[in-house]
Amino acid sequence: MGAKGIFKAKQRKELQEQAEQLKTQIVNMKQYLSSMVQDYGYKNVKEFLAEYSASKAEYSDYQLAVAKWEQQTGNKVEPDSLKAKLQRKTQEVKERENNRQSHHYRSDRGGR
Repeated sequence: MGAKGIFKAKQRKELQEQAEQLKTQIVNMKQYLSSMVQDYGYKNVKEFLAEYSASKAEYSDYQLAVAKWEQQTGNKVEPDSLKAKLQRKTQEVKERENNRQSHHYRSDRGGR
């Protein structure tokens, strides 16, 4: 049994309201995005996207150059992060402790 006209009209009205809410939400999001990029010094989203694309291309070129350098030299570029520094220092301490004598002699031993 098919839906009669009153049910279709009600459904159509609900769908139109949902569409209007989505349109309003899109407008608000565009305004927010525009104000967000303006807060970072760009005139508009288009200018930001142009800058973003250019920086993305530059970063890609940089990654290729690093990969080429690593291949030519056999060296790996390690970021000088805090975690890397901590690991190096921890390793140095362990090596120092291993090299240190485990026997500690008292200076007054045998002085009796």
